[in-house]
Amino acid sequence: MNLLDAWVILGDTRQSHARFNKSPGFNTFKGEPMMNRLTAAIAASVLWWLAFPPLDFSLLIMVALVPILWLVDSAQQGMRMSFVFGAMLAAFGLGTWWVYHAALIGAVAGVVANALYVTVAVLFYRFLCRNSGYSMENKPWLTWIFWISPWLAMEYVHQRIDLDFPWMLLGHAMANHPSWIQFYEWTGVAGGSLWILSVNFWIYRAWLHAPKFSLRPWGVALLWLIFPWGYSQWRYVTYQPAGDPIEVAAIQPNMDPYTVKFDPSTYEKQMRIMVTLSDSAADAALILWPETALPGFYQTGYGSPVNPYGDQLKAYHRMHPFQAWIVGTSAVEWHPDREHAGPYARSLQMGGLRWYTAYNSALGLRPQDSEADSTPPLVYHKSKLVIGVEKLPYPWFFQAVSKLISVDLGGMSGQLGKQTEQIPMTMPLLGQSLRGGDQDSSRRTPLKAATLICYESIFGEFCGEFVRNGANLLCIITNDGWWGNTDGHRQHLSWARLRTIEYRRDLLRSANTGISATMNQRGDILDSLEWDRRGLVKGRLRLNHTMTFYAEHGDFIGRIACMITVFTVLIALIRRSIPVKLSSSKS
Repeated sequence: MNLLDAWVILGDTRQSHARFNKSPGFNTFKGEPMMNRLTAAIAASVLWWLAFPPLDFSLLIMVALVPILWLVDSAQQGMRMSFVFGAMLAAFGLGTWWVYHAALIGAVAGVVANALYVTVAVLFYRFLCRNSGYSMENKPWLTWIFWISPWLAMEYVHQRIDLDFPWMLLGHAMANHPSWIQFYEWTGVAGGSLWILSVNFWIYRAWLHAPKFSLRPWGVALLWLIFPWGYSQWRYVTYQPAGDPIEVAAIQPNMDPYTVKFDPSTYEKQMRIMVTLSDSAADAALILWPETALPGFYQTGYGSPVNPYGDQLKAYHRMHPFQAWIVGTSAVEWHPDREHAGPYARSLQMGGLRWYTAYNSALGLRPQDSEADSTPPLVYHKSKLVIGVEKLPYPWFFQAVSKLISVDLGGMSGQLGKQTEQIPMTMPLLGQSLRGGDQDSSRRTPLKAATLICYESIFGEFCGEFVRNGANLLCIITNDGWWGNTDGHRQHLSWARLRTIEYRRDLLRSANTGISATMNQRGDILDSLEWDRRGLVKGRLRLNHTMTFYAEHGDFIGRIACMITVFTVLIALIRRSIPVKLSSSKS
């Protein structure tokens, strides 16, 4: 028996569609008044918005998609999915409106793109239900697969395309409740999305059966809600942090990025502020400076000019020989000619045509055994670039409108170069690295810091590349001041908590302004420095080298969802074509 015969035996497609359209799981609400659909769309968007940080009414996300499911069931042929798309426009607009502070066109594009991605995923669900002939009434578990797999596949693909802004993935909603999501060490954020999608589906099905008051659908919904939460509560209480402790500090200089940060007249003052703050953390083994902290540009390569502030940085560090410093910088690599330049090089007419590549980077200054040690710094170039600010997506398509969508946010903007491998900065620990611990550096775990620059910290599997390459501490350097005192910098902090649970790594976060913080392996914030304050956060973090299941296997849920989606779409297409083939063969 081949695959086609098996589907024929399951029954004639037209008969299945007849059963399907009569069932309460689809098209039950055909003919519902326009006002009801509008109310459902508004309810979905408001519930979504309230559930995410920083508002944190997170349990609402467990019912926020129920109106979306109802809208799909009530969608008429002419109206299509306009209400679903409108609901998602409002949801993402309420959640990420703050992007307009940096770029209005970026805010609009991000909202429209995210709403479109979700609508496409829901369209796949509708397509599979309509063309398979099944509904949540006659095949509830199969319909559940139709619901979850396209959405999870969409989130997986969204994080891997050039038009990426995965800021509000479903699994992010619980970020400020670490005791609810300890199972992320197994599944990553995709597990949270699966949890939320499933609870919404089974609550919706239970609601459909409310007039008959069937306990079974409510029981399934309750089990989906309780099991992940119960495991997480147990894991949160029983988890024991692992790794050798070290003293760390993160600097927050609090420089306004629009008026001060990139003004050359303030560079001397900025250096004094950051060095003074570093001096107050003399007992720290690691000091973290924020994104683009080094004034000017760190320049290397053919005939590169000297940056006096780079020399000052090295001189200051020699005064702290037992400390490791990680410093954010705008970097420039000069090339002798176009032939030796990379794909992201630009040209500059300066005493003749010159070629250079710009980067958003981090410098690693290693502890030194003597002041005479002149080891060059480690360098990491940002890999996940921000659309419109640091990269032009699909330049073959967007080149014509690049001047309209490009945004200059100081430092280096436009198309930047990027690093293809996520290699942690490996540094020995000397001197007072382990207070009260073993002072023999030969027996001490070296620091292997995953240096995540701003936007990179929201990509779960991307961060895992650092961990798989040996990272035992997560470090985030960022500049969240572009968005003002809005939800943006608070959400960005919340997403960092997810990485600590996924990989069981402590985390040190330094923001130019925003929120600098230390976090433990359970996702708890140990210490923080709030918005618009100058200072530093200090604490003791652990260097953990153990691997979680998610660290080893990455976004396996997303990969499986992609395969299931492709398979079910193919089956639905075959099933839809069966009556045509049968009728033609009879004639």
